[in-house]
Amino acid sequence: MNTSLRRGAGWALKVVLTLAVTYFLFRSIRVSWSEISGLEAMAWRPRLGPLVASLVTLLAVFAYLVKLWALMVKGLGGPSLRLVDAIRIFFLANLGRYLPGKFWQLAGLTYLAGRQGVSLPVASTSAVLGQVFSLGAAASLGVLGLLLAGFAPRYSQGLRVAAVALLVLISLLTTVPAALRFVLRLAFRLGRSGDEVPRLDPWFGARWLGLYMPAWVGYGIAFGLLWASFPALPRVSWLVATGGFASAYFFGYATLFAPAGLGVREGALAVMLAPWTGAAGATLLAVIARLWMTLAELVPLVFVGGRTLVGQRERLESSTDDK
Repeated sequence: MNTSLRRGAGWALKVVLTLAVTYFLFRSIRVSWSEISGLEAMAWRPRLGPLVASLVTLLAVFAYLVKLWALMVKGLGGPSLRLVDAIRIFFLANLGRYLPGKFWQLAGLTYLAGRQGVSLPVASTSAVLGQVFSLGAAASLGVLGLLLAGFAPRYSQGLRVAAVALLVLISLLTTVPAALRFVLRLAFRLGRSGDEVPRLDPWFGARWLGLYMPAWVGYGIAFGLLWASFPALPRVSWLVATGGFASAYFFGYATLFAPAGLGVREGALAVMLAPWTGAAGATLLAVIARLWMTLAELVPLVFVGGRTLVGQRERLESSTDDK
C-alpha cells in the first residue's frame, strides 16, 4: 500500500470512529430528531444580556490562557512575547485542532513560536505543558462537578469510581515531577521531536495546574451565562455548568481521532446535561455551545488580522513619507 493510500485509509478510519462514538453517545440518551424538532423555537430565542456576557467572559478566558502560555514561554527561558504576537500564535495554532490527531495544534504552536524567536526546546515544551495543564484543570473541575453537583446520584457506581480514579491520575501526572517528565518524553516521542526534557522544580506542576484552574472556572461561568440566556432551560448551579462543560471538553480532546472533538464533545455534553434538560434540550444546547465557542475563537483572529493590516498600512505610509 503506497503512502497516500495508507494516509487516506487512516483518515477514513478516524472519521468512522468519530461518527461511531458520536452515535453511541447520542444513542445512549435516546434522543430523536422528532423530539428536537418539537422544541418551541420561541423558547430558544436567547436573551441578549446573558448571551453577550457569556461571550465577553469567554474572551476574557482566552486572554488569560494566552497570557499564561506567554508566561510559561518566558519562565522556561524564552523571550517576552508581545500580547498581539502571542494572540496570533496561539489562535492560529488553535486551528490545528480541526485536523485529526490533536498534535497539529501543538506542532503549529511550536512552529509559529519559533518564527517569533522562541527556541525549539522552549516552544515545544511550552506547547505540550500548556495543553497538559489546561486539560488537567478541565478534568479536575469536571470530576469535582460530577461528584459534587448532583451528577453522581444520576449515574452508575462504576462511573463515579472511574471519575475518582481519573482525578487521582490527573493529579499524579500534573504535579509529580517524575510523572510530568514522563508525559513530556512521551509527547516528544509521539511528535518525533528530539528535544530534551527540561529540569522542573518540585512545585512546578502544582503551581501551573493551579494557575490554569481559574481559566476553567471562567469557562464554567461563561457556559452558565450561555445556559441562562435560554428561558426554556431550567436554572442550574455553576457546578453543574462547569462540571458538564469541562468534562465534555476533556472527553472530546482525549478522543484523539476526532478533529477538535467534533461530535464527540457535543455527545458527551448532551449525556452530562440530559438529566437536567431532557435529551432534546441537552442536544440542542450542546450544538449551540459548539457554535458559540467557535464564534468566540474567531474574534481574536479578526483582531490580530486587523492589527496586522493597520501595521502594514502605517509602514507603507511611513516609507512613502520618507521618499
